[in-house]
Amino acid sequence: MSTLYPLPDGARVKALFGMLFDGLEVKAGAATDAASNAYVAVFVADDGKPVALCACDIAFAANGSAALSMLPPAVAKEAAKSKQLTDVMVANLAEIMNIGTRLLLTDTSPHLKLDRVYPSAGVPPAAAAVTGAAQGRVDFDINLAKYGGGHLTLFSL
Repeated sequence: MSTLYPLPDGARVKALFGMLFDGLEVKAGAATDAASNAYVAVFVADDGKPVALCACDIAFAANGSAALSMLPPAVAKEAAKSKQLTDVMVANLAEIMNIGTRLLLTDTSPHLKLDRVYPSAGVPPAAAAVTGAAQGRVDFDINLAKYGGGHLTLFSL
């Protein structure tokens, strides 16, 4: 099914996030249920309506956010274990997701931007509705050298 915001393949994810992280591995992942997501990035169109989501588990959130500013891998492991990111890690995750807008933008797609990254329990209802209305979904297992792996899911209208 065609989506308004085309979903990336693994090569595109690796090319984009590979500019941020050394030793990045990306492969297709199995679909996970929403309960396994720890954080959700909400992307909005120019009119402010949610049009896409990027959900990640606590492992990706911890490992990616720690790796972005080269925090020690032990910090990421502790954050994943406690299921709590520091304020710096949350800000880093938001930056990763902001850069991730390029995963959904093409020369022919409408403009979108990152609205905000929410803990999964705090996603506003209008944004959460994107999962049910999505015309496309893609799941990835991502491994960051020295840090570990995690799961990322993109939903697009």
